[in-house]
Amino acid sequence: MGTLTIQIRSGTMMNMDTNVAVKLAKAALDKGHNVKIFGYGEGVTLIKEGQDPKRFPNVGELTAELVAHGAEVIVCSTCTSARGIKRGEEIKGTVIGSITNDLSRFVSESDRMVTLAR
Repeated sequence: MGTLTIQIRSGTMMNMDTNVAVKLAKAALDKGHNVKIFGYGEGVTLIKEGQDPKRFPNVGELTAELVAHGAEVIVCSTCTSARGIKRGEEIKGTVIGSITNDLSRFVSESDRMVTLAR
């Protein structure tokens, strides 16, 4: 099977983009594809541990499930710093990384890429 990269640039509470991203990732994993997710801009909130939305899907829990099923999830370190997310606050198995190294690697390893942004 192929590899799908999803770039998410919307925050978890901005709209339903992150929910769409994790559902798309789950569907791809269920079909046997490799999945890579890269968070950029507000999309870095995807990996924040301790999310507790009251009336929205808990994207943090869904992200943890994706990682447990083999998805690779990395977010931009510059973007996390700008939003006050520190190393150690990320969901277990996710990585605060680099747009230069990690996103470019994801793109080069992927057959398809989807970007969700506002």
